[in-house]
Amino acid sequence: MTAYPRARAWFSFTLRDSEHLSDGTPLRDVVALLADYPQVVALGINCIALENTTAALQHLHSLTALPLVVYPNSGEQYDAVSKTWHHHGEHCSHLADYLPQWQAAGARLIGGCCRTTPKDIAALKARS
Repeated sequence: MTAYPRARAWFSFTLRDSEHLSDGTPLRDVVALLADYPQVVALGINCIALENTTAALQHLHSLTALPLVVYPNSGEQYDAVSKTWHHHGEHCSHLADYLPQWQAAGARLIGGCCRTTPKDIAALKARS
């Protein structure tokens, strides 16, 4: 970031739980590192299981005053062994049901990642 002082960026992370990046690094450590760069305009999470999104946003919100970005998966679960997606309880049509919780946790840029559809994004827009 120091090489491009006029650039603006947001960083989005994949998480293993609400407090750790997928590689195990504490989210707190990464947020502290990025706090030194005024070009960072937002922080977020992506490619996260729908049922883990709210807790992760709440934790991230406790670590920064920056606007938050979120684009979770549809709610289907990926089976790495069979390399297939499976529906287990949550369903992508309910993505928009979480919108008030995510907004309350500081999310300002909201979308979808794996297995979300234009219909899911339209539902988010309709509720915003």
